[in-house]
Amino acid sequence: MVNEVEPLQNNVIKRTTLKMQVYEHLKEQIISGNYKPGERLIEEKIAESLSVSRSPIREAIRLLEKDGLVTVQRSGGVQVINPTIDDYKHLFEYRKEVEAASAYYAALRRTEGQLDRMQKLVDTMNAYDTKKFSTIHKAAREFHATIAEASGNPFIIYSLSRLHGINTFYRKAILDYGKYYIQQVVNEHEQIFLAIKKQDEAKAKALMRQHIENDYERFISLLEQHE
Repeated sequence: MVNEVEPLQNNVIKRTTLKMQVYEHLKEQIISGNYKPGERLIEEKIAESLSVSRSPIREAIRLLEKDGLVTVQRSGGVQVINPTIDDYKHLFEYRKEVEAASAYYAALRRTEGQLDRMQKLVDTMNAYDTKKFSTIHKAAREFHATIAEASGNPFIIYSLSRLHGINTFYRKAILDYGKYYIQQVVNEHEQIFLAIKKQDEAKAKALMRQHIENDYERFISLLEQHE
């Protein structure tokens, strides 16, 4: 279950509406793994823990459903998604094409500021502490987001941002359950960065595509091990 939190009205995070505060909070709890796949979200308990009414909880759940992070049953019950093998396959098929294109255009259009950001994120991943996997999750997430931004293509940026939460949810599972894969993942990120830095768009595209394919193979292997 999710840990106790302070009422959102007193939280340092400022949002324009209470609905968005609740949405961002629940989204982060899901993609960070505090709510597990298949776990029920109980409105009353969430409302009590956040010191809010159930109305913004319901509105936030609708947004999470659009993101693909929860399912709402006919009975009204709400569950965190519990993906099937086909779900993973379809997401990785999407990522393989769109993120490869993202890396290709990032190599052509990246700015020095974006390169600096990527370098810092790669350095953060390389200096990972085995007891602080949340640091790697965050750095990997920001690394992919920075590449999308560097592509300069508003459709790629929008497309990937819309699936940002669910992408992170799936990607985190690889790092959580396959901690011995982390160095491989970090090395792949570093090679992608170097290709983008050298403006080798063909190599950046090929490396990103291979990285996504490797992610899928790692994930399937891990699922088979835990069956």
